[in-house]
Amino acid sequence: MTEPIDHLKLSKADSEMLDRLVDVGFEIDQLEYLSTEEQQRARSILAMLGLLDAYPVEEASETLVDATLARIDQYESKRSERMHISTSEIETTSSGFRIRMPDLMSVAAMVLIAVSVFVMISRSAREKSIQTECASNMAMVGRGLVNYAVDHKGSMPTTSAASLGSLFGGTAPERTDVELLAEEGYCEHDYLNCPGHGGESGGFSYQTQSADMWENIRSQGRLFIIIADRNPILDDLLAGGTPDPLTPSANHGSLGQNHLRDDGSTPMAAPAPVIGGDMIWILDGKNNGLDIFLTH
Repeated sequence: MTEPIDHLKLSKADSEMLDRLVDVGFEIDQLEYLSTEEQQRARSILAMLGLLDAYPVEEASETLVDATLARIDQYESKRSERMHISTSEIETTSSGFRIRMPDLMSVAAMVLIAVSVFVMISRSAREKSIQTECASNMAMVGRGLVNYAVDHKGSMPTTSAASLGSLFGGTAPERTDVELLAEEGYCEHDYLNCPGHGGESGGFSYQTQSADMWENIRSQGRLFIIIADRNPILDDLLAGGTPDPLTPSANHGSLGQNHLRDDGSTPMAAPAPVIGGDMIWILDGKNNGLDIFLTH
């Protein structure tokens, strides 16, 4: 030992030997390959620890023991009371138990709360499912438009929309014709609708431009694809009204509208129907290039 035992301090070598003794349960015979110095060090440490066994300790008084046991009993008693379900307010009859009206109302309230939470979760899951299916349908239509353009030298399938002539200065514009995609096998007809719209078709609105604008798009070699959930204010526009252009589509509970961009993505604009600062339900004239206008 390099330090006096009285000071209860261990050198590094003593500490290492103590660790080795702990590992073998203080059985010095279990330590292998010890040098004479290490054996002496180990015996010295064991001798020092042996002093602890001889250290005088006063026996605990009966009063202290009784007080400790009483505290333990008190703790266990309180713990049992917390775990106990009281039945003092449940009345008994000759035929069994009878639950009082306040208790019945409490149970009914808890059941109603549980049902309302379940309904909310179910409704949210259903709306998310409809939104995902809607975006998937749009993506399939977009793929069909790309394949059509590849097969037709960059041309888009369009058809004349004479009913919208009043919005284009009396000249009938051309609208993306997705029905042609289904007829020629570029996509399934089931993809032409949003499940949140109801019905078999008509759930989407499509890019609508004048013939000159479509020709400009073709001449620039640009394939511009954009579809969105159904335009909610188109009928009011055609009737000469002044509807709010920020009205969200009703397809998804007026929470927003999916739309297909020309890069193939199908994000949801929530809740305002605005893309790149352009209000997509009307011809607002704010875009000097292509003024997005979606109709059906």
